[in-house]
Amino acid sequence: MTSVGVPALARHRYPTVDDLTRTARDLARRHPSRCRLRQVGESRAGEPLWLLSVGHGTRNVLVVSGAHPNEPAGGAAVADLAYQAVRGRRSGRVGAGARDRRPRDAAWHFLLCLDPDGARHTEPWTRHPGTLERQLRHFYRPAADQQPEWLPPPGGRTAPLPETRALLTVLDELRPAVQFSLHANDVGGAWAQLTHDLPGARAALADAAAGLAVPLAAAPVDTLHMPGAGPGVFLMAAGAGLDANVVHRDWLTRSTWFHPLRYGTVTAVVETPVWAVEGVADLRPTGAPGLVVGRAVGHLRAQADRLAGLLDEARTGLGAAPGPLLDAAAWLTEACFTNAAQWSAPPSPGSPPPAATAGGALALRMAAQRLPLRAAAMLARATDGHPLGPAAETLLTRWRRSYAADFGPRWIPVREQTTLQTEFITRLARLALNSPRRPDGSPATHHRDR
Repeated sequence: MTSVGVPALARHRYPTVDDLTRTARDLARRHPSRCRLRQVGESRAGEPLWLLSVGHGTRNVLVVSGAHPNEPAGGAAVADLAYQAVRGRRSGRVGAGARDRRPRDAAWHFLLCLDPDGARHTEPWTRHPGTLERQLRHFYRPAADQQPEWLPPPGGRTAPLPETRALLTVLDELRPAVQFSLHANDVGGAWAQLTHDLPGARAALADAAAGLAVPLAAAPVDTLHMPGAGPGVFLMAAGAGLDANVVHRDWLTRSTWFHPLRYGTVTAVVETPVWAVEGVADLRPTGAPGLVVGRAVGHLRAQADRLAGLLDEARTGLGAAPGPLLDAAAWLTEACFTNAAQWSAPPSPGSPPPAATAGGALALRMAAQRLPLRAAAMLARATDGHPLGPAAETLLTRWRRSYAADFGPRWIPVREQTTLQTEFITRLARLALNSPRRPDGSPATHHRDR
């Protein structure tokens, strides 16, 4: 099973930043009447930010890849979608035989990699994926204020990152009917967050996952307090169950996902798992959700305390400026304490409590191990070759083995991660482009799938 049109390298490994640039240049050179490649900005380290546009139309679809450097699956999907857009072929598996149902009056635009600086830190794993140990050896995810999809706090004291400014400029220029932000959760199932409820979104995701043995996440931790529109689909619109959760409301409304609401844009954040854990799809009610939450919170705080102690030693021992890896490890350690407080807080009115389903309980337990594991991975990288390195390495090895033993993650080949994203994106784009619009540009229907 493989996806149509995807370059051979993306069937076995993730494309690097340079791979994506070469692919886009090749398409623009071979199809000048349909493809346009232009630089829309520059990263903090001076890397060009490229936008590949395919086709012509009065409406636009924007696909943003590479917002998080530890989530390279979006790059493979962008390459696949670009090839298919050039060939006028709908996304699908070999032998699908379906006629092209892509809306004709739309141009597709691909922001190849939003954070190329960060992506360079993870490319040793990008080129040779397949094991959790190798991914953690090359894990990097910057602190929140260095992630380009987030706007700075209101008040004007901090300017947006140059990558953020580039994305905002593209959004204001294109005013897309739909924006896709491509992400990948390490271990779990597939899911999506939408700023508008699109009828048919649930079926689109379920159909995309069909035959790929990819579970749909029942209640990912990232969707805490968000209402669901069906298995694997969640609504993040302000006022839709988020008003009582100040932390979630602040983060989401400061994101570039909400910026184009003024244009009636539907934003979809698409999450593809790298390793599958079937239990996250279990919708059966949990017998004692409070007990599950209490244990997860206790575990998370205990591991964060251990990390905090090592970080204090590392700051003292390393002497010079800590660097991005140690900064990111410190931020993620603090995020462990923040998440523990959120999980312990009373649920928002009308929202299910954490761990209400068996799948949600499993997701919470995995997050309680995954967050400190990621921090330990970056701490081990930051202290490699220093006296503190062995202690960090021991911690990472012990936690990684426990994580794998407790949850039994199953690797999903890159070609299948790619197929899942391209299938869902194509189906959801069709829904968004064909959806009736209100005068303000927003979808006219907000009922849930029947």
